[in-house]
Amino acid sequence: MADFREIAYERARNFRDKYGLGNYCATHLLEILDLLEKDERINIELIRSPFKNLKLAGFIGYKYDTFVIFINTNQTLGYERFTIAHEIYHLLQNRVYIKENSVIEEIVDNESDDDKDIHELMADSFAAELLIPEKSLRDNLKEVTDSNNKNIDTDIVIQLQHKYGVDYIAMTKRLKEVGIINDQQKSQLEEILSIDGKLQELTKKLGRSNNLNTPSKDSYIRQKNLEVLKSNFEKGNTTFDDLVRIFGYLGSTPEQFGYEDKIGLTQDAKDFMKSLLD
Repeated sequence: MADFREIAYERARNFRDKYGLGNYCATHLLEILDLLEKDERINIELIRSPFKNLKLAGFIGYKYDTFVIFINTNQTLGYERFTIAHEIYHLLQNRVYIKENSVIEEIVDNESDDDKDIHELMADSFAAELLIPEKSLRDNLKEVTDSNNKNIDTDIVIQLQHKYGVDYIAMTKRLKEVGIINDQQKSQLEEILSIDGKLQELTKKLGRSNNLNTPSKDSYIRQKNLEVLKSNFEKGNTTFDDLVRIFGYLGSTPEQFGYEDKIGLTQDAKDFMKSLLD
């Protein structure tokens, strides 16, 4: 398993170097998707929306020559960013698999590595190294503590979390993953998450924003993707049923974006709309 992780880490380092991304990629993920579209000559749509299913972090699918990434904004912004980075790995390495399987669902990470398949393990490792490079993490840690493996408390995790723009638990997991802390230390650092509002309270006391720690609940689709949808619909490449599903995830309807149903919804589309209201 360690060998697979090292391969994923190396791919992340090469990817970061290829595009000159530096050590702090979390706030530039939309630009990275744009770079991928151009360089890999693929179409990518990103849709962010609050899912009712809180166990689903997001998913990626393929239809009409377009890879569509859906991200659950009922997860924290930090978690969203990790999910997007995870999907970038799938776009780089698993495109044929996505095309053949239509959808890859990303379940909120509550399972052990032993329960994950190799694609998911490598995507997680890629995302971790892309967003929190090990060498950079160790260098930054030296600035905030006298030791690389001792006296790491919640204040330090929060500082590092905001340095890299990721979720609190993504940072504790990464510290454990690279051997800076052990399982017991990780569990102790994550105790704060079991107390409602405690992380947010401490983050505020440290003068930091809680944007990374709270769900944005945004509904968002990139403007250029709206233009692609419009073009595909007018050419007959996208059906009204497809639009119902896409805008349904945004808590909206095609009609609110100026589309008209000239054919009538299929039963599948009606069932889908009903599922959003149940």
